Amino acid sequence: MISSDDPKYNVPGLDRALSIIELLNRQPEGLSVNEISNQLKYPINSVYRIMMTLERRSFVRKQSGGSVFVLSEKFLTLSTPVAGEPAFIETALPFMRDLRDDTQETVLAGVLVGNEGVVLEQCEGLHPFSFRISTGLRFSLHTAAPGKVFLAHLEPKKRSNIINSLNLKRLTANTIVTKENLEKEVLFAVQNGFAVDYEEEFKGQVCVGAPVLGKNASLIGSVWLVAPTSRLPKKNLSETAQKVMTATDKISQALGNQFRKVA
Repeated sequence: MISSDDPKYNVPGLDRALSIIELLNRQPEGLSVNEISNQLKYPINSVYRIMMTLERRSFVRKQSGGSVFVLSEKFLTLSTPVAGEPAFIETALPFMRDLRDDTQETVLAGVLVGNEGVVLEQCEGLHPFSFRISTGLRFSLHTAAPGKVFLAHLEPKKRSNIINSLNLKRLTANTIVTKENLEKEVLFAVQNGFAVDYEEEFKGQVCVGAPVLGKNASLIGSVWLVAPTSRLPKKNLSETAQKVMTATDKISQALGNQFRKVA
């Protein structure tokens, strides 16, 4: 039997490339070729060739045209599909567009990566003023509707571990800054099938999100709507939440989930 520890089956260039990817994942602000070389003790010429290859294949990109490399969104799109299921974003986009057209507001999709949420796709709103969010943006779980949705659909032990690890930093007067209040919000999402953040991340912004579930009700991601509070007052949240849940139910069903009811 072949052992994975046998050095004769090791590919040094590939091994270095994977170590660089792991290093960049731990350094979301990015690193230069020199910094990567210094931290991993790899020859700078080798690091340079690897980075040029990764950039050509769109696995990394340079920050603002400078010399600092960060991982690209390609890793997120590769990690999203589950074996035997269609890709999340490919499946979700038609329903996201329908929701955007119905509400005129920006609709986004994202996934949980570690202790953060990450935006994968958006359908920009049709109003003259609409929110536009960069794909690849990472967001805190305690300040965002999709973050609460992710927490609501984790196993209790994993949910508790993540909540305990979060830095509940205050961003606005409405930001949740205690574990007890965050757990209440998560319980609301569990019981009602959606979550809301009302000016918890940015003043004047409201988000309503719901889960996208796959086979066996496993969490795949979330789809959420973002709007200014001037167009989505609290009295209209329930109606908007129903529209978001109808969209996510349809996406979930298309991804093989048989437990969600589609209106």
